[in-house]
Amino acid sequence: MMMVFALIGILLVMAVPNISLFLSGYKLRGATREVATDLQYARLLAVKENQSYRVAFLGNSYQVVRVNDRTVVKNRNLAADYPDVTLTIGNITFSSRGTLDPSTPNADTISVSNPRGTKVVTVSTTGRVKVE
Repeated sequence: MMMVFALIGILLVMAVPNISLFLSGYKLRGATREVATDLQYARLLAVKENQSYRVAFLGNSYQVVRVNDRTVVKNRNLAADYPDVTLTIGNITFSSRGTLDPSTPNADTISVSNPRGTKVVTVSTTGRVKVE
């Protein structure tokens, strides 16, 4: 009986580092999907309401804001669910047609990072949101 417990203990000690790596990768993918989904949401609002919408990133949080009256439509702070995730700072603006606003040059990618790695969310000039 003691041998079985010793063997289980050894196996657990070997498995714990792999579990933490798996969880870190899972959190990175989850945070990236949330960012991509909220970018698609901002694009949908821009087309639906025929107004420009901006997604403003700062640290590990961001806001979806209607441009003409600066109304905050959505706040998202990733620190609660993904404490080790950081985002690049910047703005992505969708025009009323759902395309990337040309007045914000070089604002077409958002990097989502944690100790496990980095994923990139790209917005094309047509407004398509893609995770790379």
